[in-house]
Amino acid sequence: MSDKKMTVWALFDSGNGCYAQGVRELNEGGQKMTIYSVGLDIENKNNHFIHLNLADYSYLFGDNKLYETLDKLPHPDLIIASPPCESWSIASHMIMGNACWKQERDDESLFEPQTPLSPFTIRDYHEYEKYTYIPERQIVKRINGELCAFNLIQIIKRYNPKYYVIENPERSKIWEYIDRILGFKISYDNLVHYNQYDSYPIQKPTRFKSNIELNLKTGNKPSDINFKLMNGYNNRSNIPISLVKSIFNQILEMEGLNER
Repeated sequence: MSDKKMTVWALFDSGNGCYAQGVRELNEGGQKMTIYSVGLDIENKNNHFIHLNLADYSYLFGDNKLYETLDKLPHPDLIIASPPCESWSIASHMIMGNACWKQERDDESLFEPQTPLSPFTIRDYHEYEKYTYIPERQIVKRINGELCAFNLIQIIKRYNPKYYVIENPERSKIWEYIDRILGFKISYDNLVHYNQYDSYPIQKPTRFKSNIELNLKTGNKPSDINFKLMNGYNNRSNIPISLVKSIFNQILEMEGLNER
């Protein structure tokens, strides 16, 4: 096998570290990848990663810790990222959108607007009155979500890896945000259903959008499990390890580093 190894930056891999686990298992037969997991652990249970706030905006005020830290790492061949989805999720349903964003609507016009109405209008405080959501918490979630998405795309642009992969739920609003607000076009959708891997208990339709096409499994399997009742933030964020390994193996094969 070639002595060449792929360098992977796994952003937001700071919970249960599914990307790090996948690389560890792949490397059991000989090292193929070196991984640098980056982020913060909301549950403060893990320590396998570089502790770095990926929602940091201190660079606006001359504190460049975010990029100074990343600059010291080996240049990535692959950036794979799972930015937090809370502010983008349709699960936090409110009228005309979710708990962080609402879709503009023109009820007076009889015609479709020539310019599409924005799905990223910030909610007024009073709109939460009939809901159990705490407005202050949703404001912070929205800001954190935007900063994570913005910094992620800036990191991809700055370090220009040969491959990048971004994970989020199929219907996450982050996809439209990245496309419309950040102006970053991603070529391949790569839809997957988690229950096709490792006996994952729910379908959880998810996209691994990328600059490369990935061959991922989809299919319908009934489940009685309520996703919201799965124990803990990190567990709800888990990615099946065999899915992670499949993604990495496909990229290794593209590089001619995957012996079969």
